[in-house]
Amino acid sequence: MSESTDLHALAQRLERLETTEAARSTLFAYAQAVDTRNWSMLGGVFSEDAVCEMPGLLLTGRTAIVEAMQGMLPTEFITRHLIVNPQVTWTAPGRATVRATVYYAHEGSGFEATGWGEDMDEIVVTDGIGVITRTVFTPAVHLPGSISSLAPRVQQIETAELARAVSWRYANAVDTPDFDLLKSVFTEDAVLTTSKGSRTGREQVLDYYATALTGPVKRKHFLVNQSLTPLGPDVVLLESYFLYTFSGEDTSTIGWGNYVDRIQIIDGVGYIQDKRISADLHADSRIGWARP
Repeated sequence: MSESTDLHALAQRLERLETTEAARSTLFAYAQAVDTRNWSMLGGVFSEDAVCEMPGLLLTGRTAIVEAMQGMLPTEFITRHLIVNPQVTWTAPGRATVRATVYYAHEGSGFEATGWGEDMDEIVVTDGIGVITRTVFTPAVHLPGSISSLAPRVQQIETAELARAVSWRYANAVDTPDFDLLKSVFTEDAVLTTSKGSRTGREQVLDYYATALTGPVKRKHFLVNQSLTPLGPDVVLLESYFLYTFSGEDTSTIGWGNYVDRIQIIDGVGYIQDKRISADLHADSRIGWARP
């Protein structure tokens, strides 16, 4: 194969990739234009003779499509359109078809709804810019109701994620060890309970770790099987299995146990209020941990 043939094949592959990326970006631009009510931007997303199909609605031409969107989505509405799982099929140089799921949330005076549906778009790309020539939206689910009713569920999930995040910060801090990071893990009135007793207050907790983390060994803690129980809007109980390894010049230790953490979310950050550590096993891996 000649160098010119190789170059031509590479150029074809590049064109497919550029067309695919531009087509995908066109859908994201559509969502941004609709949610920001940037009607000029929305007009730029469609070709002049574009066709838009929805149940009971057939619009022809860029102007008709933009005017219809203005009527359906008044300025005072709060909307969010999420383009999910966009699957792009290259059909010809500068042409592609995109199939995606569109999740939407609308909130306005007297009208609140969430839903999703399937979207099919035919897109033409010129000089790296895509425009929609035909779009077909097929609704799957439409749920009228107040978005505010979803807020507690969203908050619960966000609290769970922040709780997991602080547990990972803790593991990273003790493995490093990084005492500044460890300080950021606990509340000022935190309580730590181990087989050696309890420590109350962040400073006492840090004193415990200053002693426990001495020695020239490398540590690694693995957190698994994390289970969360909401205790309030910003408080969660996080139970975890942990596995740890210590390695050093004359150290080869493996162990495991349980953490029970009461975690509070403050200004979008998780902090451990109460930590209970139960170690089930601490053994030299060179000898093993089996017992007769």
